[in-house]
Amino acid sequence: MKRIAAGLAGLLGLAITTAATSANATELKVSHFMSPMHHMQVRVLEPMAKELAEQTGDSLTFRIFPSGELSKSPAAQWKTALTGVTDIAFGLPGYTTENFPRTMLAVSPGLFETAAEATNAIWDDIADIAPDYERAKLLALWSTEPAALMTRDKPVRTLADIKGLKIRTADQVAAALIDAWGGTPVPLPASEIYTAMDTGVIDGLFIDASGVPSFRLDEVVKYVTLDLPTPSSVFFLVMNKDSWDGLSDGEKTALDSLSGRQLSLDSAASNTLEAERGMDMLEKAGREIIRLEDEARQAFVDATKPVAEQLVADAESRGVANAADIASALQKKK
Repeated sequence: MKRIAAGLAGLLGLAITTAATSANATELKVSHFMSPMHHMQVRVLEPMAKELAEQTGDSLTFRIFPSGELSKSPAAQWKTALTGVTDIAFGLPGYTTENFPRTMLAVSPGLFETAAEATNAIWDDIADIAPDYERAKLLALWSTEPAALMTRDKPVRTLADIKGLKIRTADQVAAALIDAWGGTPVPLPASEIYTAMDTGVIDGLFIDASGVPSFRLDEVVKYVTLDLPTPSSVFFLVMNKDSWDGLSDGEKTALDSLSGRQLSLDSAASNTLEAERGMDMLEKAGREIIRLEDEARQAFVDATKPVAEQLVADAESRGVANAADIASALQKKK
């Protein structure tokens, strides 16, 4: 009987310990608008969640809400984090550029040639860029590969070729660029790209090649123009400040160890892998990949300069007194 009693006492103690651990555990909601198969969730968020759980003994875990389950609007992801609808949000500063004047300087057209180059430059100057995120806890900030120009019926080999074309753009920087080149920018949600291209509502789109697998663009694109002085897109992973403040010191240390520059570079690397996959899909589908001649590219570069200058002016108008210095520092990282 004593052995039975001791065994029951041990089981009871284990149950009490397990219940206490469960009661003290924190599950963070992570929101994004991509599919659950998106490379950011599969290659970055899920491994990060696993490592975080291991480091904290399951006291801190993620519950990922993909496909806009907590907010359908891609542009609202920043707001969902600020208001506490979610604890952590993955989104794009470019959807609400007025909130991120410093970050927009890092997407100046033609500034960087790779996602890794741009991401490292951002983190080299993160002290100047971070004020854009002071209302949240910044976990990661990274760049995509530069955008390509993908068209439906007309190949673009010179600046004159783009005149009058209706080109889907994702943000104000890309829209200003298309306008400067003589095209007509058409803002559309990513979810509408395929249908708009298929039906001829738009003639083309500005997007980095990682978007090809996500939106089946190999089915509706015929021509892809590279070597343009195009902007990259920047993505953020941010956390609600109250959610951050509610963590224990050990949980903060664990989350910090998995955040920052390295998480950003891992995210950029995932984007690059997806962009390579997208280019492979386009080539296998027989789409024409166009590389500009030097003279043709220079014409695009010349037409782009006012857009880069306007980015600095816009940042200054929003109270960023050192906008020119930030732009200069980023330029030196090129």
